[in-house]
Amino acid sequence: MTKTTTLTLDDVQALAEAVLKRAGMNDQGGKILANIVRLSERDGPRSHGLRMLPIYAKGFATGYANPTAAPTVTQIAPGVLRGDGDNGYFQIVAEIARDPLIALARERGIAAFTCANSHHLGAMRFDTEPLAEAGLVALGVVNSLSMVVPHGGNRPVYGTNPMSFACPRVGQAPIVWDQASSVIALMDIRMAAAEGDVLPRPGGLDETGAPTTDPDAILKTRSLLPFGEHKGSAIAFLIEVLGAALAGGTMSVDNAEREAHGALNVKGGATLIAIDPSKFGNAMFDSYITRLCAEFDDNGTARIPGDGRLSRRAAAETSGVQADSDLIAELKNLSG
Repeated sequence: MTKTTTLTLDDVQALAEAVLKRAGMNDQGGKILANIVRLSERDGPRSHGLRMLPIYAKGFATGYANPTAAPTVTQIAPGVLRGDGDNGYFQIVAEIARDPLIALARERGIAAFTCANSHHLGAMRFDTEPLAEAGLVALGVVNSLSMVVPHGGNRPVYGTNPMSFACPRVGQAPIVWDQASSVIALMDIRMAAAEGDVLPRPGGLDETGAPTTDPDAILKTRSLLPFGEHKGSAIAFLIEVLGAALAGGTMSVDNAEREAHGALNVKGGATLIAIDPSKFGNAMFDSYITRLCAEFDDNGTARIPGDGRLSRRAAAETSGVQADSDLIAELKNLSG
């Protein structure tokens, strides 16, 4: 049995900030990334929370990522913002772009923010949820290092290429979901390997080319499977276009720099699209969403996409979170 330690969410934030500061991050960037870690531990998945901190620290130590990035955001077209992450983390430049993107979407009805020269590790919903909290419908995509074999193929082409959708909901928290284009996200596979678990379903190929639930075998081959066979493969292609190609980020297959630094990501491209539903001609938009959500009531075990996180959120805010004790010891050592 894995030994665990209970931490409050404030404990998580403080520990994350300490690790990132020791790794060389400035206060602004450190607080933003630490908050992403806190939110991930609060809502799940845990694989995107405290377990990311050694990866962040390694990226800074090897020079792959810039701990003191000074990103920029420029409006380059009537409805388009473009960011340069200064080789830092996307979440930092996304926070700078958030208010201008919201204002532009409200003015134009639809607006987009695209960004290159940045890193993205973590759940994409934390990039889209603030837009929904502002009353907008949001879609976000980012491409990542090639580990996903296209359906019918025998070598990786796509990244796990996550996407996120967020939508306002009257009187309740926004509807927010995100998912990888792979059957199982890379960090969930790494966490299963670290904790000695098998995967709930085959998520990649072993050295014989056979689908397997063994996370260690998948990490050796670095060959993950797309969800839904050809359908997930097509979605991964779409994200390669909307992410890397639109933004001018590194394509998932271009891994040379990542390989040299042993990093878990390429400096891919990310795109956020924000839509103001009040500008689309249906004054009953909110009623449609309410009606749609009502269809999930008394409907077996079905739930509105993403709503599972809300019960975890409430429990974490009240009782804290459980973290692997060995991981906490490692992080305290990294924090100095």
